[in-house]
Parts: sequence; C-alpha cells; structure tokens
Amino acid sequence: MPESRGLPEIAVIDLGAAGFDRLALMAPEKVARLAAAGRALVTGPVQAAMDWRSRGWLARNVTPYAVEIAAIAGMPGISGVYALNLSTEWACSSMVNGGRLMRVLDWPLNGLGDELTVTRHQSPHGAWWQATWPGFVGVLTGLAPGRFAAAYNQPPIRRTSGVKPVDWVLERIRVHRRRAIPPTHLLRQVFEKAADFDEALALLAGTPLSIPALFSLTGVDGRSMVVERLEERVRLRPGPVAISNHWPEPGQAGDWPRGYPRGVDSPGRFRDACALAAELDGLPGDFAWLRYPILNKYSRLAVMADCVAGSLAVLGLEQAGESALPATRTLRLNGLKAGT
Repeated sequence: MPESRGLPEIAVIDLGAAGFDRLALMAPEKVARLAAAGRALVTGPVQAAMDWRSRGWLARNVTPYAVEIAAIAGMPGISGVYALNLSTEWACSSMVNGGRLMRVLDWPLNGLGDELTVTRHQSPHGAWWQATWPGFVGVLTGLAPGRFAAAYNQPPIRRTSGVKPVDWVLERIRVHRRRAIPPTHLLRQVFEKAADFDEALALLAGTPLSIPALFSLTGVDGRSMVVERLEERVRLRPGPVAISNHWPEPGQAGDWPRGYPRGVDSPGRFRDACALAAELDGLPGDFAWLRYPILNKYSRLAVMADCVAGSLAVLGLEQAGESALPATRTLRLNGLKAGT
C-alpha cells in the first residue's frame, strides 16, 4: 500500500448528542458531490425512481431516524438522499479478535474515499466514533472505547428462483413489505444504547430487521462474534472470526437460504480475512495487510479499531485501475476514552 503522506486529511467532527443531519448541514458541498456520484453510477432517472420508492417505504418504517433523512433531503439542490440511505449494496470484508476490528468497505461509488469523515458522538454510556459520510444517517463502522467495536457487512442476495436478476427483484419486494428497522440503523442504535458487548450482541441478534445482514462485533473482554442475520433468525460464529459477503455455511435442509455472493471474490476475501483474524492481535498498526482481494478496485474505506486501547485508524481509498489507492492521509486517533 503506497504512502498516504501529502494527501488530504480526514475531517474529525464532534457532533456530541446532535443528530446526523447536523453533519450534512455543516458540509452541504460534500452531500451534493456524493449525490452527483450516485447519479453518475445509476443515471438520474434511476436514482429518482430509487429515491421515490425509498421515501415511500421509509414513511411506513419503524426507524427513529426518518426525521434526519427528511431534513437532509430538504437541503437546497440535494437529491437522492433517500436512495443513498436505504441502499445496502455495500460489499465488505471484516475481521474481529481480542478487542480489535479491521474492515474494508467496497462500493463502486466514486468519491466515498474523498468525502470520508470521522465523527464523535455522545451517548448515555459514553463517547463513540464512526467512519461515515455527510448525508448518511446509519452506521457502518464504529468504535466505542471501553465497550465494543462493530461493523456491518451486506449479506448475499437470497437465491430463490436461480435467476439472479429475478431474485434481486424478489428481495426488493420482501423489503418493501416489511416495516422493521434497516440494519445500518440498528447498528447506530447499538452504539447509542448498548452499555457493553452483551447488550450489543442481544440487540444485533434479537431485533427484527427489514433485510438480512452481517455484523461483526468485538468487546473489551476479548470476546468477538459474527452475527449472521435473516429478518427474524440468527446464527452466531464466535471469534477469532471474519466475514465477507456470502454465507460461509449455506445451511442444510432449508434451515438457511442459499445466496449469491456480493462484491469482488467474496470467497477469496473471506479466506484471507480469516487468516488475518487469527493473527489480529499481532498485526502492526498500519495498513500493510491491505492486499488483493481484500483490497480491490471498489475499496473505499479501511479501518482498524481497538476498543481496549481506544485507538482508531482510518484510510480513504479510491479506484486506480484494477485496484485502489489512498485518497486521504491515514487518520490515527489514540487514547480515546468513553468520557472524552
């Protein structure tokens, strides 16, 4: 991984107890650039259709963050906010062991690496930090020093008919019929409400979801877990453990659905992530471990978080040919504590 010196620094914003819409209002130009990148990816008419459908679904949903999304969507000159917030096509590789979490987020939306922001939040159980983007109100990767660290991964598309485009549509229909909370909104609630690893795990494992999800969780006592979720069901895999974007064990006799892996070489990313997870405590505090296929052309974010030491390292990435290169300097926050 080339050096990131000389590149832009990642902004660190203290939001305290404010909603995530505050970040968007502070950086409207970043929200506008991400919205434009979304239009470039899917075209304006498709983005508008996704936004309309997402807005209608959110009006029936139980998420407590709808007001924040509406506030961002109401900003002058901004479009596609509902689609951005309810799109869960994120491919990722995550690994947890002994209080440490390492993850790479992949998504073909150009500009995510450039617009990356780290925010600090205050909860009744202390401060917590996340890597995010202005305009997004869910949580994908977070660190609560002295409590836990956690990340969200997108699961595979459920295999129903055997024809992937048809099954993608069927998955959207299932989501549209449900009112349960989106996975990235649930992860935000975990950081806001859970006092420790046990409470975080109970919420991730037991809360009904609008769509399947994969969560990685590690705590200060050294325990770690991957939580594989269907809408109403759960499978747990204790650490040291890793996950990418397929079901490592497809299940038997119909007890767990088959699925289409997402992202670049999900089995290869899982294989390499599992090897890294076993060595996590001994790995250096830099991103020298980033290599193909965990690092690929869609990689936009890399994070190392340690909830015991209270350290966070974040790197923004952008596509460079068939791989990705740093788009930011590496941000390092050390000695973070729940009360600071």
